[in-house]
Amino acid sequence: MRVLGLDLGERRIGVAVSDPSCSIALARETLFVSSQKEALSEIGRLFEEGGIDTIVIGLPLNLDGSVGPRAKTTKEFADLLRNELNVTVEFWDERLTTRIAKRALHDAGRTATRRDGRLDQMSAVLILQGYLDRLATTSKSREGP
Repeated sequence: MRVLGLDLGERRIGVAVSDPSCSIALARETLFVSSQKEALSEIGRLFEEGGIDTIVIGLPLNLDGSVGPRAKTTKEFADLLRNELNVTVEFWDERLTTRIAKRALHDAGRTATRRDGRLDQMSAVLILQGYLDRLATTSKSREGP
């Protein structure tokens, strides 16, 4: 089982994938797309190649937690993915993810620019790692002491 993490943008989609044990998120690539149809096709390709079980998408909620236009568009795209790929799609609150990703890249001595896609990849890694950490905690709590 592998989980695909996505940081959706209008022109760029940061992609991360879990290791087979679903404990570590690894940067995969940044997809540069010009349309929703192209985005669906590229994500479909990754889904087919990678033995993906679940897709986690960063949900860009407003700072107060409300659903704004970007979050609404993200949910609509998730519905398209579910229908097109017949896959489980989950959401992960991505508030402040870009700021954290910029800091992580800066601390690693890397320039965080949107043009080359590194920032999108790092954001996807943070989204997916948060989801995987929660997955690990919930499965441990079901096992009991």
